[in-house]
Amino acid sequence: MAAVLAVGLNTGTAHADDDSLLSLLGTPSITLACFPSGQVGQGNDFTGTQTVNCSQSATTSSPTGNGITGYEVVSGGSVSGPSFTISRDIDCPAGKKALDGGATVTSGDRLGLDVRESGPSSDGTTRHVTVANTSGNQVEVAFFAICANAGS
Repeated sequence: MAAVLAVGLNTGTAHADDDSLLSLLGTPSITLACFPSGQVGQGNDFTGTQTVNCSQSATTSSPTGNGITGYEVVSGGSVSGPSFTISRDIDCPAGKKALDGGATVTSGDRLGLDVRESGPSSDGTTRHVTVANTSGNQVEVAFFAICANAGS
């Protein structure tokens, strides 16, 4: 009886069509390596000739389930000043969901800057962000949302 070893390679466009880890990761292509059982490992003293037959087939198909496409970063504008608390709602384009987002300092000292809120709207199409600059220092902050088409 021959034992079989499956090795995942990151080439090609085929993928596993089962619930295996390779299928979940969307890893394409599976290569099959065959060897006779009992002939691998330490202490192997087989010296004769042996024939092993293996066969493999694969089909190219799209991964099953819902995925993420159309990734984009949407700008929500910016604000600057020595002291402020401001909220912004960054809308995703039609049909897309806000997967993430927030605010980033584009100039000035980030000490004393707090992100007070950052989360999606109840329907998932907008990112709401509130930041506060309590430092008294001049700071510029840019708002953004990460949007994509996400399966349900």
